[in-house]
Amino acid sequence: MDDSLLDLVEEFEEQEKTTRTDGSVGVKNLCRLVRALGYKDWQNYGQFHHQGAYGDLFAFLEDNPGCIEAIKKWIVDQDIPEWREEITSRLNYKEEVEEE
Repeated sequence: MDDSLLDLVEEFEEQEKTTRTDGSVGVKNLCRLVRALGYKDWQNYGQFHHQGAYGDLFAFLEDNPGCIEAIKKWIVDQDIPEWREEITSRLNYKEEVEEE
């Protein structure tokens, strides 16, 4: 039987030592994973390693809108007060004018 994609991803991460998910290292590791899945930005935007560029992640996100939805859902599920304050400060609320 074929290995599951999860097994293959875990094997890749162990082999390449890209299991960290925090900070800039986590972002770079994700870029390297999507490159391994076949997504490559041929302009090498933000190249940081011969096996990864930030543009690879952009190419992946452009091709997979469900991933963007999952990120947005994760953001909402966190319900972080600082995020709530920041986004509230960017909303344009129209003040209701009381008619006399």
